[in-house]
Amino acid sequence: MTDTWKQLPRAVRISIEARTGTVTAALPPTAGTVSDFAATLETTGGPVFCKAVREDNPKAWMHRLEAVVNSVLPPDIAPRLLWKVEADGWLALGFEHVPGRHADLSPGSADLPLIASTLETLAGTLTPAPPLRAFSLADRWSGQDFWHNLGSRHRDRLDPWTVARLNTLVLAEHEAPDLIDGKTLVHTDLTSPNLLVNGEAVRVVDWAFPAPGAAWADTAYMIVRLIEAGHTPEQAERWADSVSLWQTAPARSVTAFGSILTGLWTLRAAETPRRHWDALSAVGLAWLRHRLG
Repeated sequence: MTDTWKQLPRAVRISIEARTGTVTAALPPTAGTVSDFAATLETTGGPVFCKAVREDNPKAWMHRLEAVVNSVLPPDIAPRLLWKVEADGWLALGFEHVPGRHADLSPGSADLPLIASTLETLAGTLTPAPPLRAFSLADRWSGQDFWHNLGSRHRDRLDPWTVARLNTLVLAEHEAPDLIDGKTLVHTDLTSPNLLVNGEAVRVVDWAFPAPGAAWADTAYMIVRLIEAGHTPEQAERWADSVSLWQTAPARSVTAFGSILTGLWTLRAAETPRRHWDALSAVGLAWLRHRLG
């Protein structure tokens, strides 16, 4: 039993065990989480994955949104939400326990065709986007000035290639909201830990940032993650070509997507120094160099 389970308020533990049976073990996840508590609970009623957050946590809204979104997701793609508990200032969600491992995104991985098929299924099932109170991808990125702010406040951090194309990047990020708009509910945070592989099945977890957007947007997010995992930009885009909906993505729209996403990461790397943002900025810039020459 982990100490974190015992540290949950007694009222929360009692409410959870009323739905699961006695908790006999709590195994923390192997990847990071924004929740105040996350674990696979071994219970007398069977295993269940639980994530919980204090209601005064600024990120509690993500858990509430995920609870709503889960009801419209295909059960063969995302684990089902089994219960929701609100007690003693905490919100706890209990999900179907899904066996599996994190997807391998490295070059040559046997998981890559499975992920391509999963993207097809997601777009086919979630178009048109179910009615949800969630900002669209266009709304999320509307009015952003990442590259303008980088040029005016952090120009000394930009390499000569980026400085020479700054006007192009500013224009692309201003065009991006209109070019990435669409009627498909996209996940927007597809990473290795959020893709669980079990045999030939892939389940997509952590639906905290869904948004209506272009059907190809999740494939574009995956390109960045593939580059991060060791693919060249050419290899990553070649993989994307195996996803039929990607083949309809206008080149200008894809470049605008890459521009605004990389601008976000590069600005964060400049203003919130963390190795994580530096790495993502480098990946995004590698993709832009491939696209812009």
